[in-house]
Amino acid sequence: MRAPPGRGGAQLRLEPWSVTHGASWQDDGPHDDDTGGAEALDEAAVSVELPLAEWRGLTPTAPAAVSRVWFLDGIRRVEARAVLDTADGQRFAAIGSCAVGAVECAPDGSAPAAMCAGPITERWCAVAAASVDLPDLLVGAGAAGADTYRVVACPGDDHQAPTLELQRRMRAAEVRLVGELRARLAAQGRTTAGGAPLLVCDGPRPYVGPDERVVGYVKTVQQQRLPLAAFRVVRALEAGERSPVYLVGSGPQARFEWYLRLRDPRPWLHSLAGSVRLQAHAGERPHELLAAAKAVADWSAANLGRFATRAHQDPRAPQQLLPVRALEETLRRRLGNPQLLRRRLEVALAAGSGAA
Repeated sequence: MRAPPGRGGAQLRLEPWSVTHGASWQDDGPHDDDTGGAEALDEAAVSVELPLAEWRGLTPTAPAAVSRVWFLDGIRRVEARAVLDTADGQRFAAIGSCAVGAVECAPDGSAPAAMCAGPITERWCAVAAASVDLPDLLVGAGAAGADTYRVVACPGDDHQAPTLELQRRMRAAEVRLVGELRARLAAQGRTTAGGAPLLVCDGPRPYVGPDERVVGYVKTVQQQRLPLAAFRVVRALEAGERSPVYLVGSGPQARFEWYLRLRDPRPWLHSLAGSVRLQAHAGERPHELLAAAKAVADWSAANLGRFATRAHQDPRAPQQLLPVRALEETLRRRLGNPQLLRRRLEVALAAGSGAA
């Protein structure tokens, strides 16, 4: 249970995550999951499952049948920042790697988690320019093997543009892996005993078209659009409760969203601690997909809490899920030692090494 407000309703509460991982609450403008613009949601969008006046924390009543859950995640790492000197001036660049993979878990814990797709590993050198005529970087040639960083141009001219390009490349790899898993899901059939697998993508739901079994799992609350009355309900959720499903955006990329409390926060933590936001496809006919979204929302409220980390396991507990934590560690190992890669980059650039 959360502590009552102090005098005047004001409270000073801490952010539970380590400062090295940012914050779980970041109200700093639109982000890459914002298909509906930055405006606040109107009452019609919020009243999809329940009228706004009846909003309350919901406990699972009819969860979807899920035989297995697939957790998908990607990591992106900048190994070196650079500047491209040209006759016309200088351009910012970032040299980095990304890796994407997925693990499979039994919702009831009857089998250990295991890698089920990927990993996809890619290395890029992104240059903030309209075009770039450079050979790819060939790094570490010799007995130890070689890594190739593909040189690509990216829009923008500020120092953040190359890093954003690396992020876009990672998202594109995630979309490809989601496509592979969706094909596997279709091949296995959707009416198998115990239900079909559920694909939980760590981060915003990728734009992969209609599929009620692909959901996004957003650990950080980066923009708040709910009306104040609805947001009060979100802040008061108990562990294992979810908000009613609401609608964000319109057209083919419209999505359902709901908040979920994984674990009650300590009394000294802010009122959204332990909360996550999930996303499912709504599309142009959300009324036809609402029942499926509610069933997945009930499943998430009933089951995701058992995958949540504790503070001694991860600095982003409980929003960081145990299978995702293990997957990230595996992906980092696949990318290799960053200090060694940095040294190899220095050697390659000093020698003018490249791949035609």
